[in-house]
Amino acid sequence: MKKVSKAVILAAGRGTRFLPYTKACPKEMLPVVDTPSLQLIVQEVVDAGINDVLIIISPDKKMIEKHFSVDKEFENFLIFNGKHKDAKVLNDIGKMANVTFAYQQVANGSGNAVMLAKEFLNGEAGAVLNGDDLVYSQNSVTKQLADVYQKYGKTVIGVQKVEPKAISKYGSIQIDQRPDEKTFFINRIVEKPPVIEAPSFYAALGRYIISPDFFDYLQKTPVSKNGELQFTDALNLQAMQTGICAYDFEGVRYDLGDKLGYLKAIVEYGLRDQNLGNDFAEYLKNVKI
Repeated sequence: MKKVSKAVILAAGRGTRFLPYTKACPKEMLPVVDTPSLQLIVQEVVDAGINDVLIIISPDKKMIEKHFSVDKEFENFLIFNGKHKDAKVLNDIGKMANVTFAYQQVANGSGNAVMLAKEFLNGEAGAVLNGDDLVYSQNSVTKQLADVYQKYGKTVIGVQKVEPKAISKYGSIQIDQRPDEKTFFINRIVEKPPVIEAPSFYAALGRYIISPDFFDYLQKTPVSKNGELQFTDALNLQAMQTGICAYDFEGVRYDLGDKLGYLKAIVEYGLRDQNLGNDFAEYLKNVKI
């Protein structure tokens, strides 16, 4: 079976929970310490051995395209002023992966966003990542899921157990079989269920490997009442008809579409920073509000 060699990152959402910042700036460009969160997600993909990345954006998110493009003029400016390390940082961004873009012209659902990647994936399995879900892990979550795909040849959803009261914010998986401690075969996904109706408290958290035939199910998925085609609905259809996998991945996940989730990411990434961590920890011990 061919290894997963392509990734799709969904970053076309409007980010209304972060207004007024997102009036002009993409939420995916919010900095985590000094690095845009989207760059950290691309790095996760690269750490999985994937070099071809398609980012789905809306037409008003040109800033993202600019960030991942080569800027020789700026690099030369930095070199001229003796800032060689900064110039290398910029140069490395342009070379970290073969990043291309597709534009979702109308906000008509995550399923339609994924559909834009059909030609890019060209009949291959591919990783799909939400652009506002950041995961800190010593072992790339994308690689963890790709390894599961190699073993079973089925679409894989990255999950973790959440508090019962939180399951209504996510897709809850219905477990059919459990071939090992961290892997599940599932036959249904219930989107944002009430606690008493959740088939489990394992929630889908923004990381997926879709099998080559996934687009067959996406094309058969009904459009929702609000006119949107939802990615999760297509996953559910595939799960019900052929079964798919879920994997309880290792890592700390941050919901960067949520203000509290974003603040947690800043604090914890700041504490992990080799240059800032100790001073930042000392500051937090003594901070008074």
